Amino acid sequence: MSISATDYDAKGDPVRRILLVATNTGDNKCDVQNAPEVTLGDAKSPAPVLEGDAAEEPFSLAPGEKAYAGLLATGGHMDSYDVKSMTLTLGSPGGETKAEDPINVSMPVASFPADDGQRVTNWAATEGLAMRPVTSRS
Repeated sequence: MSISATDYDAKGDPVRRILLVATNTGDNKCDVQNAPEVTLGDAKSPAPVLEGDAAEEPFSLAPGEKAYAGLLATGGHMDSYDVKSMTLTLGSPGGETKAEDPINVSMPVASFPADDGQRVTNWAATEGLAMRPVTSRS
């Protein structure tokens, strides 16, 4: 599995919205469900799942297929900090197995601000479904 992060804001705007893409680089199908656990910089815990974002049913990715999640780095709250690294854990949705080790995700820019209003969406089968809840936030 490979993970990429892309700035989803208009060119020249500060980074607030990030598209996360998981690509199945293996030879077998893999299942994705729920939300990725994304930790920005030195945060003590992963970004919470965006309230009201309904999880899709679990779905399988054939080799080469992709799943998408949206990340809102700032939600207009206090306690802003500068992010210079990002990790993502696929986790274990039901807790039945040990969570995967965190994956270091290449940053879309050298650094960007985040705050305690950061949120992540559930994995979705399309970019549009993943980013809609994030782009509708002001």
